[in-house]
Amino acid sequence: MDKIQIAELLDKYLKNNCTPEEADVVEAWYKQWEEQPDFTDTLADDKQRLLKERMFLIIRENTVPKESVILPERKVHIKWWIGIAAAALLFVVLKFFVANNPVQDATGPRLAITFSNHTKNVLKQQLPDSSIVWLSPEASITWPQKFDAKYRDITMTGNCFFEVTKNPGRPFIISSEHMVTKVWGTSFRVIDGKNSAVVKVTVVTGKVSVSKRQALAPVAKLNSNEVLLHPNEEVVLKSNTADLIASKNADVSDLALYDHIDLDFEKATLPYIVTVLNKKFAAHIIINSKQLNSAVMTASLTNLNLPEVLEVLKASMKINYEIEGDLIVLKKTN
Repeated sequence: MDKIQIAELLDKYLKNNCTPEEADVVEAWYKQWEEQPDFTDTLADDKQRLLKERMFLIIRENTVPKESVILPERKVHIKWWIGIAAAALLFVVLKFFVANNPVQDATGPRLAITFSNHTKNVLKQQLPDSSIVWLSPEASITWPQKFDAKYRDITMTGNCFFEVTKNPGRPFIISSEHMVTKVWGTSFRVIDGKNSAVVKVTVVTGKVSVSKRQALAPVAKLNSNEVLLHPNEEVVLKSNTADLIASKNADVSDLALYDHIDLDFEKATLPYIVTVLNKKFAAHIIINSKQLNSAVMTASLTNLNLPEVLEVLKASMKINYEIEGDLIVLKKTN
């Protein structure tokens, strides 16, 4: 089986669409590669072990019939889990699916990596400079395998929230469908795509500059035609005027889900946990299964945002979630 075939199968596997026979192929493929020196070489030993356990767990869940039961309460040790539940499996797909896509820039050909979110969850992606991107459903980002010496450039489409590592000497430049956003180390959201009803950039911390996208490649300096944004400010691109309209008092309440907070739950039921999460993150989470009302969890969650908390719930309580507009729906997994 070639890389394209295995990548397509892994993508199908991660969406829980594998047949038992296809799951067996994934298992055999994993065993073939796990002893290779380059396999998951960027993961620590405990995270590689978690990756293997998680893969076989999903294989078993998709091939062995089970009774519909609520898992017993368990203690979740979260410090080593952070980021793995959301991204460990995707690491494998990225390694084989997008590592060799060629792109062109002003200096010639470079290898690029593309990550697309075709799930109904929010997915996390860490970039080579340790910046973090949270991708909403159907969002996509592309970045070079190695950033330029003078700037860090990526392209994106959809709804993405960025937590950019500070490096004043190498500004972070985002090219989207209609805009170019330059960052100097901050957290902010960009909504922009071919079918976006609204095109805008909203800043939570730090500062960014925004300009309309042009045919010329963006440059790593502030130009006179750029709009400079500070915390709680945003710029909207109006399609009817093609002008960037800045607002000094942006409503950032819908970005509270990316706040990093500490939470402790002791024998807490899922309805209680949902109540706390809705309050802390200004979220709209609902439970669509009566069976989940009796699910219980004990956990100490440190410095997590809402997408990370939801990954913990998925792993420890046998649930999944889907984003439907502003609503987050918790569902029982089969």
